[in-house]
Amino acid sequence: MNARVAAVSILLAGLLSPGWSLAAEAPIETRHLSVSDATGRLSSQQLKTLADEAQATMGKVLAFWSADAGLDRFGKIRVVFDAPRRDIYGSVFYWSEGPAGRVRTLRVLKGEGPPQMLAHKLTSAVFPQKDKLIRNLMGIVAEAQIGNPLTFPMCGFGSDAWVLALLQTTGYIPLDDLGPDHESWGMRDAGGGQLMVFDRSRQHRAYAETGSFGNYLFRTFGVDRLKRLQRLSQEKDRPMQAVFGRTLQQLEADWRSQLQATARPAGAESARVATAATVETVETVGKLFESDANTACAAAQKLASRGR
Repeated sequence: MNARVAAVSILLAGLLSPGWSLAAEAPIETRHLSVSDATGRLSSQQLKTLADEAQATMGKVLAFWSADAGLDRFGKIRVVFDAPRRDIYGSVFYWSEGPAGRVRTLRVLKGEGPPQMLAHKLTSAVFPQKDKLIRNLMGIVAEAQIGNPLTFPMCGFGSDAWVLALLQTTGYIPLDDLGPDHESWGMRDAGGGQLMVFDRSRQHRAYAETGSFGNYLFRTFGVDRLKRLQRLSQEKDRPMQAVFGRTLQQLEADWRSQLQATARPAGAESARVATAATVETVETVGKLFESDANTACAAAQKLASRGR
């Protein structure tokens, strides 16, 4: 493990620990959220602005999924704004302990611009899910539709582009190889609710594939079927046949076939999917991933931010 990956792994181990101390200042309460500042550097007005923006995103998440916030069952979602570590931005969902029991909690590492992964992790909080594949495909779909396009694993270029690049190499991971827990995603449970990223390349590939596959399911079957998948999966492992009438392997083959049919030259019209990746985009992210999988997302975000 190189120094950069080790640093990221240590960061994520701490970031995902439910034992992390939360801000001591009184939180700002919104309709669905309890929002606080872990940095101690935000003014009351700055925190109020962030709370309003987070609540606005929460409203979009609930509207997109036509969902209830789960306040009666779980209480408000705790959102803690914190400073980025080592240029790592994003949001993490986990369960923390509160006076009345477990609390749905998001820690948001906030830099310049809109928060990253906020819609993704709010979706995870609204739909607590044991299976990492289903949890992430729903979260990344929400982020792609209503969140920040710079968010991992899209990184400004979209999940489809990354997967098309992987399909041109030997880097593609069959969806069946992505288990319900962390190990097969290049991550590891270090105990005490802590996670480590031990394979950054596999993590990015797994998340990109899940995001692209989720987008395919969303476009093909709609929101209600995804919600049914999440609901039935609480009692049965990956009930694809019951929800979509096809096995995971059949759905995966259909998705890959459709995805490869939509790659097109820049400026060309796509009769199938309006958001299809261009050949040039696929080549760009493929070169970034081949150059250094550990830094591919950050490099893509920089390119996307300055208009490629």
